[in-house]
Amino acid sequence: MSSMKCFGYYIVRPVTKPAYLKLDVSCLLTVGNDLSDTFPDLTKCFWVNYPKSERIHYKERLQLTDDEFSDFCCLISELFNTGRMSPDVRFSRVEDALKVCEYLKNAEGYKIIGLFTSSEIFEEFKKEGFFTVFRAGEESSIPCTFLGCDILGSENVGNGSFCLDCYLVNSLNEEIAKHFEREYRVDHETGLMNNIFSEVTKFCEYIQGMGEPVMWTPFEVYEYNKA
Repeated sequence: MSSMKCFGYYIVRPVTKPAYLKLDVSCLLTVGNDLSDTFPDLTKCFWVNYPKSERIHYKERLQLTDDEFSDFCCLISELFNTGRMSPDVRFSRVEDALKVCEYLKNAEGYKIIGLFTSSEIFEEFKKEGFFTVFRAGEESSIPCTFLGCDILGSENVGNGSFCLDCYLVNSLNEEIAKHFEREYRVDHETGLMNNIFSEVTKFCEYIQGMGEPVMWTPFEVYEYNKA
């Protein structure tokens, strides 16, 4: 990981594999749109143009007191307004993600993960303005565990905001599996690839132009201990 650059951190939990996806896995762990369950939900704790009732239901779901939920919303507001958390709830510091996780004491299954990519790809993200408003990831000395690799397609939607798509949402795993039958390996518990970064880079090159109109990018995925 020393030669890689940190894209950012997410609080996310695995989701059930969609029926359409032909992949021998039980769950998927990704931050890609339509296949992820990230935390927090900004529509219920930050954005103001949503009904107040949604905030109340969110507070009850998290089993937080009024004061705890107020502190939680203030923390999210601070992180967003200082550029340390982006609209897709990407954190620039793992320490901030750990702080937010303190309000997940009654929610199961969430993990803190970090995304890392090559220096060359990271510099391209900088040139595209991905980190002009919301900061790039800062590497941390907090212990972490390598989980596997993912392929995500990034789209800059302006004002420092972007969205990520996972290659699985377009079933591009089938294209990779056909072309790299002996190399493509997927973890049964997470759906992440058990391949080294250079191999996943080759997969990305092969599927460019397929699926969503994005640039497919390889990432290493690490999990950080919440304790």
